Amino acid sequence: MSASRRLSSLLLSLSLVGTACTSVARTPDATPRPDPGKVVVAPRPAPELDRAAVRAALAERRDVTYQRFLAYREARVYPVNTFTHGYQHVWLDAQGHLCAAATIISGDWGREITSHVAAENNFIRMADVKDGPLLDWVLTSGLTHHEIVAIQVPGWQPDPRDIAPAEPDPQAAEIARLYTMYIDVERQLTSTWDESIDDATDALMKHPELARALLDGRVASPGRFADDPEPVATSTRFAQPPA
Repeated sequence: MSASRRLSSLLLSLSLVGTACTSVARTPDATPRPDPGKVVVAPRPAPELDRAAVRAALAERRDVTYQRFLAYREARVYPVNTFTHGYQHVWLDAQGHLCAAATIISGDWGREITSHVAAENNFIRMADVKDGPLLDWVLTSGLTHHEIVAIQVPGWQPDPRDIAPAEPDPQAAEIARLYTMYIDVERQLTSTWDESIDDATDALMKHPELARALLDGRVASPGRFADDPEPVATSTRFAQPPA
């Protein structure tokens, strides 16, 4: 090979080596490099709930709600079903009387906010409540869902055509009927007291945020019911119940 060809070959080799070095130098390093000046704090998991503490808090709450129920029963001022003949749940009647469940709840939310439930549904049945602020309240009340349903006894309005002229005041008879039913409800509450607290604890443990709030001394908030409802006429607010 001539000297000139050897020189050309050598120059080509040097050129290729230079290109390869340049390519390697330009390849970005995909490995992240820690910033020595940055402190990385790992998220801390929420503390594990102490079931015994939750149960104790619910036991205290149950005492409170139970005393409210007894006070409501003994006052004998119950809502009047003036909306339909037969049985009907009435959250707030035309005279401003709250039902038993609403009265107990009002001890935490206040009467005005509790009355806002009627603007959304004055014929609400606690048995149908599956979520939202009302269920959250039940979960932090110390009562089971079944017990609050038993407390919310529907009102009865007889058909005037079925009332004999000499029959006593039907409203007084209705108060006596409800009072007797509330005696039975009290018996139910007291006979299953400890078992119900256990059941209420099991239910609340499935909602850790509510449980932690209760341990901090807070009951479930009224949520959307805290907002003032749209001003409506009484006849519209208390529309006839669904058939």
